Amino acid sequence: MKVIKISLITIGAVVLLFIIVSGVYLLINIQGEVESFEVNSPEMAQKVLIASQGSDFKNALVESIAVYMAKKPVYIKVLDVTALDDVNEGEWNAVVLIHTTEGRRLQRNVKEYLDRAEDLNKIILLTTSGSGKWKTEDYDIDVITSASKKEKLPLLISEILTRLGLILKKENL
Repeated sequence: MKVIKISLITIGAVVLLFIIVSGVYLLINIQGEVESFEVNSPEMAQKVLIASQGSDFKNALVESIAVYMAKKPVYIKVLDVTALDDVNEGEWNAVVLIHTTEGRRLQRNVKEYLDRAEDLNKIILLTTSGSGKWKTEDYDIDVITSASKKEKLPLLISEILTRLGLILKKENL
């Protein structure tokens, strides 16, 4: 009887420890919401939508892209990925989706947007994960992957701006 009691206490302690560690991990890695904003006039011919989750890393990335693009004749709208349900793909020349994996999957709103997207060639998908290497294989789309590390920002900013330039140049607007 004593052995069973010790075994049950040990198993209970392990389960409790697992729950605590999982909870701490989720709290540390929880993504905030992005505050929507616009850059330049919506009357401009070229329009770029940036949908992101909120974190210090992602906010710095979005802000850098918006500051650079503000000098161009391009309208930019930034919103949280949870607002993607209301996005009409046809209104945008380019769409930048910035999200973190959730349980080795795309963030739900990002996945739903990609499922209904008709032109994946105008989408830039940046997926962050702990290792910086996870990416979806579910779509015929070139995915940029990264860990959310400050030293990665310059390279990611450059890569996204380069891809935006290529997409917008193809639009011939």
